[in-house]
Amino acid sequence: MARPSLASALATIAAQDHPQVEVIVVAACAAPHPELPQRCGPHSLCLLRNTAPLARAAAANAGLNAARGEWITFLDDDDAYLPGHLSGLLGARADTPHAGVLHSWTRVVLADGTIKRNGQPFALMQLYERNIAHLSAALVARAAIARGVRFDEAFDVFEEWDYFLQLAHITPFHFVPRQTFVWHADRGDSGAGLSGNRDEVKFAVALDRIFAKWAARRDATIDRVQALLHTAAQSAQRGDLPAALVACGEALATNPNDPWALNLRAMVERAAGRLPEARRSQELAAAVRPQDPDLVYNLALVCRDMNDLPAAHEYCARAVALAPDNSRFGELASALARR
Repeated sequence: MARPSLASALATIAAQDHPQVEVIVVAACAAPHPELPQRCGPHSLCLLRNTAPLARAAAANAGLNAARGEWITFLDDDDAYLPGHLSGLLGARADTPHAGVLHSWTRVVLADGTIKRNGQPFALMQLYERNIAHLSAALVARAAIARGVRFDEAFDVFEEWDYFLQLAHITPFHFVPRQTFVWHADRGDSGAGLSGNRDEVKFAVALDRIFAKWAARRDATIDRVQALLHTAAQSAQRGDLPAALVACGEALATNPNDPWALNLRAMVERAAGRLPEARRSQELAAAVRPQDPDLVYNLALVCRDMNDLPAAHEYCARAVALAPDNSRFGELASALARR
């Protein structure tokens, strides 16, 4: 958009230590874009000029169409990468070589100095409910883009959320616990940010549109997963723990990182005495839904059973803070205090 902040944004790309970076600047503004150098630090830079202004989705598609790299990401001209952003994400490829999306946390910085952390491990059902990653905190493999993924230009906002939903149905996501992208969420005029960059009417219209677009696939996923979890719960009640674990695994294959499937699997693993496995399942469930007090409480129970009392205290306190009127949480807190 030819804003003065572009130079600072480009400087954060120039500072990246990954040796091969192609920088494409899409001129989405109505006025002629100022000239740019042919290099961005050690990296090549190409300015894509346009004869007419481009909306966000159209500008993103123009960048996608021009990009030649093996991995593709985005950066608005008023945001920033921290050092090591690209290399840190790319370094995680060995962990899940089949993942077509590598994503991480976002550091949200507001004009009043407030700093928050946004983002979470991937979970398809959570992605149906809300966007779980910032576009600039994700690298997407060209192989996934080549399967026809494009930004839906019918969206004024949430085009990146729809983009991730498209990707979620064709490639695995891998979460990298890093915080190396800075989003100035109350700058700009998209209407989808925070504070002064929030258009509630535009936001509500886009929300209805994206829910309507993905409703059929979402409902089909819910029906399939609920049936599998019902089977798992019945098997567990009969004492057939292996069958319960198989059904939980099928639910997670249908809906990766489904928090309810993870929670049920953790309960079955706990009943089978497999406490380390139960803890890993419950930790992931709580990471996917960190504001769900029941999932955090169940994690406290697993930690208690493992005799990790500091962790049990921590998670129990978090559950109490989320639901202070829940008597079960208070009783556990009291019991832990006596140990």
